Amino acid sequence: MRFFFLTEAPNTLDGPWSPPVELYRHFKALRLDVGQDVLLLLPHGGAIKATWDGFDTLQLLGLCEVPRLPLMPLTLATAWPKGRRADDLIVRATEAGVERIVPMVCERSISGRKPFSKNRLDRWNKLARETCQQCNRPFPPILAESPVPLQEIREEAPPAKPLALIPEAFPLAMGLTLQPSKEIMLLVGPEGGFSSDELTWIKEQGIQTAGLLPTVLRIESAGPAAATICQHWFYQLNAS
Repeated sequence: MRFFFLTEAPNTLDGPWSPPVELYRHFKALRLDVGQDVLLLLPHGGAIKATWDGFDTLQLLGLCEVPRLPLMPLTLATAWPKGRRADDLIVRATEAGVERIVPMVCERSISGRKPFSKNRLDRWNKLARETCQQCNRPFPPILAESPVPLQEIREEAPPAKPLALIPEAFPLAMGLTLQPSKEIMLLVGPEGGFSSDELTWIKEQGIQTAGLLPTVLRIESAGPAAATICQHWFYQLNAS
């Protein structure tokens, strides 16, 4: 069933209701079938089940629970890419089922050293919601408002097992099989990778390292790729 996010709750929970223009455009772009059921996700939690009439009206059918997907609780702590590449990171991380995105400051970080403006945060959160609607995910990731230094990053998700992505490290997929975990925090360094001092700190903290490919991936590719591997492993584990 398709999910759609509402910025304002309808004035009724049942009966005919005309959706906002932006939501109506989504329906037309997705070419929803007449009589197709959808879920309208309310701003403060909960959902309304509805049926699309094919023209310009939804038939609201009352409140219902928001379904949960079988996804691993996964935090992506990542150096921040420059410019519009940050948009790509938000989209890919959302598609990969990342629960929380935390901008991380490293020695070689160029972008994302200061708190983000409200306009940027609003745009990224809107982009995450739109991506959720396209990939059929009923809840968007939480985006931290301010960057966090690498040395403080473990405080962002204390129960999670931290894994630092290093190109030459032991493959991530094999590591998940040998040392499984129910919750993970992925650490992604900036262009040029973690510095020698940071690598020493990572080792001293007992943080495991993991690799993806023999090639070096960009910031906006590495984290979502690793998240996809983690979610695939978690999904297989729970489906078996």
